[in-house]
Parts: sequence; structure tokens; C-alpha cells
Amino acid sequence: MAITKKQESMLDDYNLYGFHSGGGCMHFAYDTNIDELQWLINDIEENGDPSLRYPKNENQVCVFGLDLNYLDNQDLTDSILKIGKNNKTENDNDADWIHFQDTLKNGVAKMKAITDEINNLKEKV
Repeated sequence: MAITKKQESMLDDYNLYGFHSGGGCMHFAYDTNIDELQWLINDIEENGDPSLRYPKNENQVCVFGLDLNYLDNQDLTDSILKIGKNNKTENDNDADWIHFQDTLKNGVAKMKAITDEINNLKEKV
């Protein structure tokens, strides 16, 4: 999937990068300081499901997701889930991932604030 100049500009403006997770799935992404733990960001389809492509503009509603299944430290996973709960993220069926929906424009700040808490936590765990 080709990235547009507008999408490249959004990546630069929000300090994100493009990530291909396989199977044609393209995401905006943002790293935490924990190996293998990154936020994936996609716009939302009309039916409410995340798309498999980059967001097209900063006012689109996107899903911001953080998959904790790659972590091998349950205490760290539990602490991140607690941070997510405190920041009003969603956690479906007690799965090891947190997510929330917002526009790219507003959601990046929330994502980065949660990431700051996670990065500080890493130093304590």
C-alpha cells in the first residue's frame, strides 16, 4: 500500500512511523521503551472495525491499540492494564491488550501520556 504525502506529513507531525504487521496490514505506530511493545493506530471502518490501512486525515476516528501478549512479565502486564484502566481505555474480555478510540489529532496526546506512564513503570518493575 502506497503512503500519500498527507499521511507522510501526519507521521512526521505526530512523531509516528509506518508499520507493516503482515498480511497487508498497515498501521501508524509509536514505540514504548519496552521491547516489542508498540502502539498500532488505524482508522475505523463504517461498521466500527479497525481498517487495515493508514489513517487518511487527523480528524478521522482511529483505534489506538497496545497488544500486551508479547510481554513475558505478568507483573508488568498487570501494571500496564491498570494504567490503561486508570486512563479509561477499553479491555475486551480481560484480554492482554488495551485500546481506545479518538481522532488522530486528539488521541496521539492521550497515547503519549499513557506511554509516559508505561515508560516510567518499566524503570520500577
